[in-house]
Amino acid sequence: MIKKFFLIIILLFCLINLTGCYDANSVETLAYAVAIGIDKVDSNDIKLTIQFAVPKTSGSSSGSSQASTSTIIDVACSSIDEGISLINSYISKTVNLSHCKAVVFSEEIAYDGISEHVLNLINNVQLRPDCNIIISRCDAYQFLSNSVPTLESVPARYYELILTSSKYTGYTESVYIDSFYEKMQSMNCEPVAVLGGINISSTNSISNGYKADETPLESQNNVENMGLAVFHKDNLIGELNNIETLCHMLVSNKLKNATITIPDPNNYNNSISIYISLKKPTKNIVKIINDYPYIISNISISGYILNIDDSIDMTNSDDVTKINDALILYLKYYILSYLYKTAKEFHTDIDGFGNSITKNYLTLDEFQKSDWLNNYKNSFFKVNVDCNIISSNLFNSF
Repeated sequence: MIKKFFLIIILLFCLINLTGCYDANSVETLAYAVAIGIDKVDSNDIKLTIQFAVPKTSGSSSGSSQASTSTIIDVACSSIDEGISLINSYISKTVNLSHCKAVVFSEEIAYDGISEHVLNLINNVQLRPDCNIIISRCDAYQFLSNSVPTLESVPARYYELILTSSKYTGYTESVYIDSFYEKMQSMNCEPVAVLGGINISSTNSISNGYKADETPLESQNNVENMGLAVFHKDNLIGELNNIETLCHMLVSNKLKNATITIPDPNNYNNSISIYISLKKPTKNIVKIINDYPYIISNISISGYILNIDDSIDMTNSDDVTKINDALILYLKYYILSYLYKTAKEFHTDIDGFGNSITKNYLTLDEFQKSDWLNNYKNSFFKVNVDCNIISSNLFNSF
């Protein structure tokens, strides 16, 4: 009897494990979104654009075009969820957001506020928190339509890689939807997003600063991510170019590596390229003097000179000191200009200075009464830069 009982238990256990899930979705029944675009149609409606990955067949070649690796569908709707439902009714598969790498908002809709749409996406259990937010200077539909993978055949991987350039350029910042939402709700700081655009002109001149769609670059892929979109709460209020973004990365202690070009102190007709990185973490000190914030930013960098001409002798300590001093003056000028722009023009603390001052208050109520985000526009700044640069070549005295 006991043997029969155990035999029945074993059989039941096997049956349970061998039973399939009746409501499971196979890969063939899902349409994987790699990017979402949101445009403004009128005061009540939006245009939802979804870029889907198209799985390669066994006979497809490695050099397949954008049309063979992704497809785009757009629909006018009153909300993101309604748009997804309408697209579900049109296609033969179910929309799945688990592989979505970017959410693109047009500038037009971002100026009006995007909190409703961000909250909708945050509450979607399929969307990953590391999905990037991009603010496009053109329509989101146009942005996605022109996003042609370069050196990458998988669309999802393409969006993931183009937003990692911040690690080696400092010209943009990878902004995830979870951190954007957190700062949108914060009393200490305010959010930024990646600035994107389409470069349709190859005649742009060389300047000291570029935003997306302004670089003098020619490529089959004319989509650019350069600079940052600055927000007050959920409303877009301005933009930073690549140099200002580099300053933001230095001040907020996020810079990994970057190459900058400064005038040659021995010959202003020439320039010197220097590869820089943070030597130690940036330290920001915030004081309140007569109710006005006084912010001191201490930045320490190391650098390697990438190019020099005959006017520079790297074995001469005076020449090295000249370059070092020139780099300090260059960074001080642009960082101060950037900081005063955030305070006097944008009125937004996007560098998290508010996090440094919370320790001065005993309770949350006291900090709330200080109204930091509103008082930030009254800030004045001091920037200290410590540089240690050397040549990338080896110079030895014999």
